[in-house]
Amino acid sequence: MSRTKFLLYIFIITSTFSFSQSYEDVLRYNSFSQEGTSRFNAMGGAFGALGGDVSAISVNPASSSIFIDSEIAISLNYKNQRIKNLLNNSKSDSKNDFLSYGGLGAVLVYENRKSKLSVGYNLNMIGDFNNSFNLSGKNNTGIDSYFLYYADGIPSEDLLIYEDETTQSVYNYLGSNYGFADQQAFLGYQSFIINESDDGLNNYVSNSLYNELNQNLEVNRLGNHLKHSFNLGTSLNKNLFAGININFHETNFEETKYFQEYGYSNSSNVKRVLLKENLLALGNGVSFQLGTILKVRQLRLGFSYTTPTKLKIKEENSQYIETDITKNDELITYEIDPNVINIYDEYQLTLPSKTLFSLAYIFSKRGLISLDYEITKFNNSKFDDKKDSYLNSLNYSIKNKLAGNSESIRIGGEYRIKNYNLRGGFFSYKGPDSNLDNRINGVSAGLGINFGYTDFDFGITKSNKYSQNRLFTRGLTNQYSIEDDTYSFYASFSIKL
Repeated sequence: MSRTKFLLYIFIITSTFSFSQSYEDVLRYNSFSQEGTSRFNAMGGAFGALGGDVSAISVNPASSSIFIDSEIAISLNYKNQRIKNLLNNSKSDSKNDFLSYGGLGAVLVYENRKSKLSVGYNLNMIGDFNNSFNLSGKNNTGIDSYFLYYADGIPSEDLLIYEDETTQSVYNYLGSNYGFADQQAFLGYQSFIINESDDGLNNYVSNSLYNELNQNLEVNRLGNHLKHSFNLGTSLNKNLFAGININFHETNFEETKYFQEYGYSNSSNVKRVLLKENLLALGNGVSFQLGTILKVRQLRLGFSYTTPTKLKIKEENSQYIETDITKNDELITYEIDPNVINIYDEYQLTLPSKTLFSLAYIFSKRGLISLDYEITKFNNSKFDDKKDSYLNSLNYSIKNKLAGNSESIRIGGEYRIKNYNLRGGFFSYKGPDSNLDNRINGVSAGLGINFGYTDFDFGITKSNKYSQNRLFTRGLTNQYSIEDDTYSFYASFSIKL
């Protein structure tokens, strides 16, 4: 075979592919939540018309121009998660705990009799990927459907391991020259989950027989989507304030996924399948943000517009499969471990613009109430398609599956008693996919203690996040739900300079 001579000189553990993009990337990176200081979180994040908080900079750039004094603030948070999963009417529960920084920000104010200029920086989290869960359920569709989907039309001779070749070298060669689909077909074929059919037309059949299977999925995820906002604000007059942000986005996503199924019929050649996948995705991007705040006596009106974000993402993954197969009345375990890290070409994903309208009312020095209303057109998300048919199909799916107009609402209030501030809030977000039920709802409360030039703030948020995922993107696409009930505890310290 011509491939053999080539592989005699190639023995590497990495390979490069043309495309790694998927529809799931759009769901993951289209963040629709905000986290910041304890005060910000305790009031539901409704700061678009208020300003005066370092985290408010990420919501409305004009917020920095409301500051009277320069200020620096730092936050920490602790999260307690309980995740409930549902797969084909089978329920599973998992628990997690996380401790991390909640944000960092600073504002420097320069003022004279005629004008005021503010320079600010804020780091906040707009996407939290940390969660782990283990779900089990019964299913009448197996992992063989996944491998059959990818194997269709691929010549069976490409899936063989010839003399002087190894699992690693063939898996690497297929990825480098043909792509992800051929690798999946290779794994399914070499693990005896699928076989070539007898028609000689590069069709494949399953080695599995089943009516109902037991399936288990364990997922461990780490990472976040951070936004670094560099801010410039000014007061145009005593009642009108404006600001601009340059936002640098940083994403980090790690996922380890174990899928196992068993419960095949007695006459099935396949008895058990274990598929392990590791994914690492790193991204960065830039967006710009404009905002204004108008004061009309006790009333505050806010407006902010965020441009689309051009996010460049690099991904790498690895795979391992293990099967129990009966052969000549003997149970044999096959381990297919390519030991290859697939490194994909960098790709660009455009995240949509966001428009924020805000309203607040100040009750003299006793307190305030605030409302933020944000609109995002998620179906404006887009891969840089480079006139490629696969990416064109993904962009078509985005246009037809993602929400044309998705609304987010945040409401917050604060009541002052001497140097104490009592706070409360509510927030509601609708997720990107209009075909899947994805949403976040929550309530919040907090206490602030003012010592003149320093503040200590504490907050608690109870959120309920509901989302629907698919077991796999192709073939075995059964949906399972993730209901994430999280208690978040925040502590912030700020000092006026």
